[in-house]
Amino acid sequence: MATIALPLRRVDVARMGTAVPLIVGLAGTLLSWFGSGWDVSWHRIFGRDTFWSTPHLFIYTGVALWGVAALIATGTAMAGRPMRGRALVLGPLRAELGLALIGVGALVTILAGPFDNLWHSIFGRDVDIWSPPHLAGIAGGVIGLLGWLAATAPGVFPIDERLRRLLRLFTLGNLIAISVFALNFYYITSVTREGFFYPLLAAALVPTTLGIATAMLQGRWAATSAALAYTVIALLGYEMLAGSGWRAPAFPPLVIAGAIAIDVLRARGGRSAHPLALGAGFAVAFVAAEFLRMLVFAPPAPTSALGGVEPRLTALYFQYYEQTVARPWLSFWPVAAAVLGAPLAAASWVLGRRVAAKLADDLHTEAVAHS
Repeated sequence: MATIALPLRRVDVARMGTAVPLIVGLAGTLLSWFGSGWDVSWHRIFGRDTFWSTPHLFIYTGVALWGVAALIATGTAMAGRPMRGRALVLGPLRAELGLALIGVGALVTILAGPFDNLWHSIFGRDVDIWSPPHLAGIAGGVIGLLGWLAATAPGVFPIDERLRRLLRLFTLGNLIAISVFALNFYYITSVTREGFFYPLLAAALVPTTLGIATAMLQGRWAATSAALAYTVIALLGYEMLAGSGWRAPAFPPLVIAGAIAIDVLRARGGRSAHPLALGAGFAVAFVAAEFLRMLVFAPPAPTSALGGVEPRLTALYFQYYEQTVARPWLSFWPVAAAVLGAPLAAASWVLGRRVAAKLADDLHTEAVAHS
C-alpha cells in the first residue's frame, strides 16, 4: 500500500503545484489589471486619495495573489514536486523560472507600496506616474508578467495548447498595457498626446513586447496578435470605466499599426527583417496612424481643470497641454518623431528578442513525462 500511496501523493502534489498557482495567479492578474485603470480614473476625479483606496486594494490584492501562486509552486517543489522547466534556485528555495519570477515581481510591487507612502511623507503628494515608487511598481509588474510568459511554456501547466496560447496572448497584451501606462500623461488624456515625445516614447517601449511576442507565439502575425490583445484589453477597460461614469484613461494608442508593419516586413525576410527596418516600419506606421487619428478625432482643447480637487494635477495637466500646442501634429514634429523613433524602436525590438531568449523553454522532458 505504501508503494502505491507514494506515487499518488506525488501526483497530488504535482497537480496542486501547477493547477492552483495558475488559477490563483490569473485571478490576481485580472484584479490588478482592473485596479490599475480604475486608479487613474479615481485620481482624475478625487485627486490623490489614501493608500487604502478601493483601486489600490484591487491592485495589491491581485499582486498578493501572484505571491501566493509563487509560494504554492515553491512549497510543492520543495516537497518533492517534479520540476517542469528550468529552475531558479535561491538557497533552499526552488521553483520553475517563470513561477519564481512571478514571486519576485510580486515582492517588488508590494514593497513599492510602503516606499510610495514614505515618498509622499517626505516630498508631499505627487501627481506623476514617473515617481520612483511608481516606477518600482511598474518594474515589478513587468517582472511578474515576464514570469507568466515563462510559466506558460509548453509543459509547465498541464493545459490545452489553445488555452496556453490564449494565456500568452493575454500576458503579452498586459505587457504592452504596462508600457502604455508608463507613458505617463500620454496614457491619462488624449489631449496631451503631442506630435514628438509621445510617439518617441511609444517607439522606445512597445516594440520590446512585440519582439518577445514573435519568439513566444511564433507565426506570421505574432506581433499583430499581441498588439490586438492589448487593444482588446484596453478597450474593454475603457468601456467598463466610461460606461460606469468614470473618467477613463485615454483611448488606447494605435500600436497595432506598428505591429502590422513589423509582421509584414518580417514576412518579406532579408533586409526587410533587419531590426533597423523593423524599427523604421513600426515608427512610421505608428506615427502615420496617430497622425490620422488626431486629425479625424482631435480631442477638444481643455477649458477647465481635471476636476479641481488637486491643484498640482491640474498644473501638470496644463503643462502637458502646452507641449501639445508647441509640438502639434500638423507640423514637422511627427516627421522628426518617425525618423528618431526608428532606431529607438529597433533597439527596443532587439531587447525584446534577447529577453525572449532568456525566457526560452528549457523543459526537463523526463520530469514532465513522470509527473
